[in-house]
Amino acid sequence: MNIPDTTKYTYDHKKKTLHIEHQIPATESEENEVGTCSKCRSPIVSLSYHAIDKEFIIVGKCTKCGKLTANIYDQDWNWVSEIPNSHFSGYVAKAGTPTPMENEVEDGQQLSGIELLESIPDKQLHTVFSSTEITAMFARAKGESCVRQYLYNARKKYQKFEDIFGFKIEV
Repeated sequence: MNIPDTTKYTYDHKKKTLHIEHQIPATESEENEVGTCSKCRSPIVSLSYHAIDKEFIIVGKCTKCGKLTANIYDQDWNWVSEIPNSHFSGYVAKAGTPTPMENEVEDGQQLSGIELLESIPDKQLHTVFSSTEITAMFARAKGESCVRQYLYNARKKYQKFEDIFGFKIEV
């Protein structure tokens, strides 16, 4: 698949249509267990299968936390790569209403505060923030006291984190 790294993807859950430069309708929408969630270690079940060029993209959803995933396979169903969440500009919950794909929950509402922080994999947090900044963000999200300077330092990195991983943190 020759699509630039800067391309943004969207997924229309109701129509089961993946949008990458153009609409890619599902060729199949069978539910199968297709992996394990990196966030909560629960099963991921396929939502739809999409054919593009000589490859297939399977869009799946975690059965516990609702995280959406998209994995690319070759013609022989060998895994090729995963489309990073940071490339998803939106998940269309209702016609014309984009919601961040990586923060999707059952009722279509965005996660925030402690729920959002707990949904982000530790490796991603530690890539941008120090341990003390992470501790301060979690404390603040729980309504507990924290070291103000660490929280201030973390807040200066929020935009960088969003640019890299696609999660908008507001704590």
